[in-house]
Amino acid sequence: MQISTERLELREYAEADHDAVHAFASDPEVCRFVEWGPNTPGDTRVFLRACLDEQITDPRQTYTLAITVGGWVIGSIALMLGDSELAPGRGSAELGYVLGTGDWGSGYASEAAVAMLDFARGTLGLERVVATCRPENTGPSACWKSRACAGPGCCPGTR
Repeated sequence: MQISTERLELREYAEADHDAVHAFASDPEVCRFVEWGPNTPGDTRVFLRACLDEQITDPRQTYTLAITVGGWVIGSIALMLGDSELAPGRGSAELGYVLGTGDWGSGYASEAAVAMLDFARGTLGLERVVATCRPENTGPSACWKSRACAGPGCCPGTR
């Protein structure tokens, strides 16, 4: 699976992505606002193995894709279907992403999020996609208040 945007390619992970993934996944600043990491090399191998396993699962419940610029992996974005506390019931999913610090503020997160939302709504026919962030993490808040959340009915209850 691959999704192209104006500046990005969102694509399936490969084992060869280990070093690029580990570069952002082992960075304490990147991991400050997520529930995992900083990764050890073994943690990154386990993550990539899970991504590879997801690619052959049928029916697929999770789409975890590499965010790439010019062929280089700069981050990760995931769409998680199924029943969860945040996205209960069929037709719902959670969206999450992470970027290496060198690409913060570039608009790449918004661009990737819009592409995944289009995939979720258009290809998968999902009615509701939710995302959360910690209040002190101002980057995603800006993303969701920009292009990613443009349109009627988008982001009800945003705080």
